[in-house]
Amino acid sequence: MHVLDINEMTEFFVKAFELVLIFATFCAVLELTFPAYRYSFASYVRGVRNWIIRIGFGAVIWNLYAAGLASFGIKPLITINFGALLHSDNAILNAGLAILSGVLVAIAGDFFYYWMHRAQHAVPFLWRMHASHHSIRELTAWNCTHYLSEPIVYAAFVALPLALIHFESGIVPVVAMTIISFQIHLVHSSTRINLGRLRYIIGDNKFHRIHHSSDPRHRHRNYGVFTTIWDTIFRTAYWPDKNEWPEVGLRGQPEPLTVRDYLMFPFDRRRWRRSKVMGERT
Repeated sequence: MHVLDINEMTEFFVKAFELVLIFATFCAVLELTFPAYRYSFASYVRGVRNWIIRIGFGAVIWNLYAAGLASFGIKPLITINFGALLHSDNAILNAGLAILSGVLVAIAGDFFYYWMHRAQHAVPFLWRMHASHHSIRELTAWNCTHYLSEPIVYAAFVALPLALIHFESGIVPVVAMTIISFQIHLVHSSTRINLGRLRYIIGDNKFHRIHHSSDPRHRHRNYGVFTTIWDTIFRTAYWPDKNEWPEVGLRGQPEPLTVRDYLMFPFDRRRWRRSKVMGERT
C-alpha cells in the first residue's frame, strides 16, 4: 500500500458515506415520525455537509494509519478464531453466531472507546476538539459529527489496541463495525423510539442524551456508545427517567454553523475566552 493511495481513499469515502447515508436517514425517519424534539431543516443540511468534510479527512487519516501499521511491521499479538463457532450447515445458526460474535467484539471495542472518551473530557487539549461535538444544540442522527481530529484520537486509543487482536473469521469484524456504525446515529437521534430495558446492556438515544445534557447534574456521565456495561462497571452510568429528555449543548459555546466555525472551533480564542467567563461543561 502506498501512502495517500487515492483509490483506497476514494473507496473508503464512498463506503463510509454510504453507511452514514443509510443509517442516518433511517434514524431521521424515526425522528420525523416519532419526534422527541423537532429541529430545523438547516441542522440536517449542516449535518450532511459536516459528515462529508469529516469522512473526507478521515479517508486520509485511515490511509496513513494503515500505511503506518505496515511500515512499522505492527502485527497482532493475539489471534481469536470464531471459525469453529461459525462453521455449521445451518445458515440461520451461522448468521446468529456471526451477529453474536460481532456484538461481543463491539463490546470489547467499546471498552477502549470508553476510556478514550473519558480522556477527551479530562485532557484540555483533547477537550477543545471534542467540545465541538458537545456544542451541538440541534442534536440529531445527521447533525452529530465530531471534529476532524476524531479519527486521529480514535486510531491511537481504539484502533491500535484492536489491531493487536486478529480475528480469524473475516465476517466478525464486519458485523461489529456495521453495528457500531448504526449505533453512532441511533444514540444521537432525537426520537421517542428507544431500547427500553435493553438500555441496561446496549446504549440508546435516551442514555447518550444525558451525556450531552447541559444540566450540571449530568456531567461526567454515560461515556459509552455501543454498550452501557462499562459505564455501569466504572460507576459513571446515569439512568434517565421515563420522561427525562434534557436540553443539550455547552454554556458559552454556540454550535458552529458555518464551515469556518466548524474547522476553527478549537482555535477560536474569542470562543474559549467567552466560555471561561460563562463556565463550560467538561
